[in-house]
Amino acid sequence: MCGHSHRFFKLNDQCVITHIPERPNGFAIILIGDVNHYVTDQTSSWLQHPERSKFLDDLCSFGYTIFYSNLYGRHWGNERSVDLLNRMYHTILKQEIINPKIHILAEGMGALSALKWLEGHGEKTRSAAFLNPCLSLKVHGEAVREQKLFYKSFHREICQAYELSEHEADEFIQNHRGYRSYTSNKPVKIWHNMHGSPYSFMNHSRAYEHFRDEIGAPISLSLQLSGNKQDFARKVKFFFQQHEKDL
Repeated sequence: MCGHSHRFFKLNDQCVITHIPERPNGFAIILIGDVNHYVTDQTSSWLQHPERSKFLDDLCSFGYTIFYSNLYGRHWGNERSVDLLNRMYHTILKQEIINPKIHILAEGMGALSALKWLEGHGEKTRSAAFLNPCLSLKVHGEAVREQKLFYKSFHREICQAYELSEHEADEFIQNHRGYRSYTSNKPVKIWHNMHGSPYSFMNHSRAYEHFRDEIGAPISLSLQLSGNKQDFARKVKFFFQQHEKDL
């Protein structure tokens, strides 16, 4: 393991973890996980998974301070998750010596919260990197509708996340505009794995790329293949570094 330490604390009864590098570069990353992401008061899904843990080790070895939370579980981009991200942001600024403009690294469902964060807190953000993102509840709902068990679970999670009745949830999913509601011009990079992601490359990442092109917002999209995780960490670092020139 590369040399860095962990710090655990709680906000709104939600566990938060900070990865603190031995040699900080002064920049921080908010990590927003997918549906199976979790943080407890002793560990996290990223620490428990060897490849993911190594990925975070590599980012810390480049000097990045990384922090993330359980965010109430399967939040599907609700306002509550974004409010907690904002509280985390202000807490970390008090605890660590970091530049106030941060990077976002969001996976899967986490991209929905990232979109809202970019729109409402763009002045606090340098760039955003998305991994296999879910960028529309409507698109994802249509994709799993024929798989009754998956859709039932997804529908129930939307009811809980947004405090809706079953009927309200149906209407909410159907009318969700997803990425088309957000026009932030912060730089976005997407890596999407064509195999193993529950979120369609064409209907999420490629469609978002077209939308960003339409509104003249910067975006870059790459296919991510299984392979060297060290190499992938370096790709993420390279993208972030492009947007660190203005301190």
